[in-house]
Amino acid sequence: MLSLVGLLASCAQPTGDADLDLELKVRKAKFIHVGGLCSSSFLLGQKKGAPTPRLGRFEGIESIDARVDQHTSMAQATADLRDVLDAQCTGDSWCYLYTYSNGGAVLSRTLALHETDRWNLLWALTVASNEGGSELSGSMGADLAVWMGMTCDLASEVAPTDHRNGWNHGDTAGMPVYTLAGRRESFYTGTLPDFFGGNANDGSVAYHSSGGLNDTWFISDDDPWLCWAAEWHWANHQPAFSCEGLDFDHGEMQLAGLRELGG
Repeated sequence: MLSLVGLLASCAQPTGDADLDLELKVRKAKFIHVGGLCSSSFLLGQKKGAPTPRLGRFEGIESIDARVDQHTSMAQATADLRDVLDAQCTGDSWCYLYTYSNGGAVLSRTLALHETDRWNLLWALTVASNEGGSELSGSMGADLAVWMGMTCDLASEVAPTDHRNGWNHGDTAGMPVYTLAGRRESFYTGTLPDFFGGNANDGSVAYHSSGGLNDTWFISDDDPWLCWAAEWHWANHQPAFSCEGLDFDHGEMQLAGLRELGG
């Protein structure tokens, strides 16, 4: 059975009946997986060398690989996720959501732009989320990489200025969004150029993004990480499992949340 045991370890407890809803609906629920940037699903389009993607395995729960195209535009990705939720999370069907990387931004934008109460959503767990945007995007280097065919078109449009100004991140219709960040930096972090300005990050996204912070707060690599506080986070967002994040890089984080959930 899917469990929230340890989900909020060392973090503030959620309000409302999230735990009660989990126990009542867990056997009937679906577990929707949303992949990351430049992918077409959770299982397809990931970077070479990253752990082989797989779906979570939870007794009594149907795992769904959401077909969401994140190659070209956030508008296309949002429309795709809307269609998945319409097909899987209405009527008598209830859903948990698990997103990786830019999938967290797609989920946030979908909730903000559509009537969320049309769907039966229990909670979302976002891992290595790019909801707050990545400093690797929106630069001349990112544009050049797109032009040279080294990455997809959307990669140049997912910077903090794009995502943070693009929609209301706190509009989740009260659904809890739990965040799980990585903290293993890539070899270039802290060297020239230092894309993240010395902030804690997983090599692709900084903690302000993956931690659900409502601003691009500077967090030093050697300082304690921020835990949950309403004034620091978007509405209905809070850290899961560990406020300090997990010692994985961005690619390794894709499956980390599934392992923490026991699936």
